[in-house]
Amino acid sequence: MKINFVLPGNEDVVAGGYKVIYQYANQLINRGNDVTISFLFSPRFDHSNWLRTLKFLGTSLGLVHKNKEQVTWYPLNSSIALEFNVVTSKQLKDADILVATSVETSYFVAKAGASKGRKCYFIQNYETWVAGEEYEDNSFRLGLYNIVIATWLQQLVMKKSGLKPPIVPNFLETDFFNPNTDFRDRGHTVALLNHAEPSKRTAFGLKVLSKLKKEVPDLEVNLFGIWDMPENLPKWIHTFENPRQLTLRDQIYGGSSVYLLPSLLEGWSLTGMEAMVSGAVVVASDIGGVRDYVINNETGLLIKPDDLEAFVSAIKRIFLDDALHERLVREGVKKILGLSIDRSTTKLYDIFKEVGN
Repeated sequence: MKINFVLPGNEDVVAGGYKVIYQYANQLINRGNDVTISFLFSPRFDHSNWLRTLKFLGTSLGLVHKNKEQVTWYPLNSSIALEFNVVTSKQLKDADILVATSVETSYFVAKAGASKGRKCYFIQNYETWVAGEEYEDNSFRLGLYNIVIATWLQQLVMKKSGLKPPIVPNFLETDFFNPNTDFRDRGHTVALLNHAEPSKRTAFGLKVLSKLKKEVPDLEVNLFGIWDMPENLPKWIHTFENPRQLTLRDQIYGGSSVYLLPSLLEGWSLTGMEAMVSGAVVVASDIGGVRDYVINNETGLLIKPDDLEAFVSAIKRIFLDDALHERLVREGVKKILGLSIDRSTTKLYDIFKEVGN
């Protein structure tokens, strides 16, 4: 089968949604399929061909930044065809299945000719930040075959489109983030993602940790991410800017008792899965993007999103209750191991076969 995934522009930086597509691409090509990844010319909201063409012409004059033409941060199979800076849908290769992977790409894919493949929309989040709620809602009604990654997205898309899409759950490749249940020597250490997107709520997470520090004097924090770090951080907050994957696994997740995930919106938090299988207990906002694998008091702790005091208390519970800590680590690792890439790839491929017939 010929499968073409369409992604927004390539900036060649770590991004969870891109990583999922890269993982599926590797799996599908290993199963004997012909896989292409096509990157649109513009990385931001830009669904009109004329505007994209105008910007493309601007690059030839050195007036507009051109996207990267390589992927260096993830080990893609060399047999995957990469098409960069695609301006119009006519440039897409002919395929059996054409897959939109974001709201920007859904409108682009919808306009493609029949030879480009049967059209699917792999929905990873409710991306209202791109161009508003109406634009996002309309993307679910473009006539593409909708596929979602989580239960909350299935319910949302069904409400907006009138059709119930299948769920292909996210997964974790445990050949790298392998199970780690050794938590006893990690001390009172919490990991937190530093992110520029307001819905990730890094600032709120730091408020939680500042209050926690007053009650747990030996608290240490591992703050990590690809974005510039906040200024004037205290010495007990250790920063890891754009860390290597080994550092993320062994020092950040593997060196933390708790992973604090205070987001207001997640399609499906991949960092939560990575932390959980690495033996860090996930303390997260009670939102749809984590409920498929964080089960309150079974595999982690879920907190009302704006309850700062409850976040502080939850982390303290883990620090003080060894039996609870051990059980959450053990059950958390078990939960993640049940979300296999093989199973999800098979489900996705079966959907492609059904759509292609």
